[in-house]
Amino acid sequence: MLARPIRHRRARRSDFEAIRALLAAGGLPELSPERTGRHRFRAVLADLGADLYVAERDARVVGVVHVVYSRRLTGAPEARLAVLTVAPEARRHGVGRGLAAFAAARARRRGCAALRCAAAPDADAQRAFLIRSGWRPRDEQFEFDLADSGTVSAPDTLENE
Repeated sequence: MLARPIRHRRARRSDFEAIRALLAAGGLPELSPERTGRHRFRAVLADLGADLYVAERDARVVGVVHVVYSRRLTGAPEARLAVLTVAPEARRHGVGRGLAAFAAARARRRGCAALRCAAAPDADAQRAFLIRSGWRPRDEQFEFDLADSGTVSAPDTLENE
């Protein structure tokens, strides 16, 4: 059986409930369904210093990635992976790895030298995923070197934007 294609696209306002459900399923802090949560979500969508993308399979959101960028007075901009989560039924099918590769490509295009993220010391599955995907532990966080473009590769079934 052929794998169904995964498509990456910028998140839209209409993705609020799907992203909210993904965050909850991943054990991450939830977005409030109230007005304040929706307002925060719209602010992130409009933020030019961040990327919020979803992975879709069969027109259903199965993953989300949020990368935050910061400019520095000296040196290259910095990229931080704030959220990467995949629906439980879509895990271990390349969705997370594809989102990580997509985030790395976006950060590289913005001129960042590395993509960093924090990993909880007790989150063994998260740490194992990052290491398998080419990230290196650095103190209390992980780092993916964007100069080494061949380390993380996206599955062949990706369509970007």
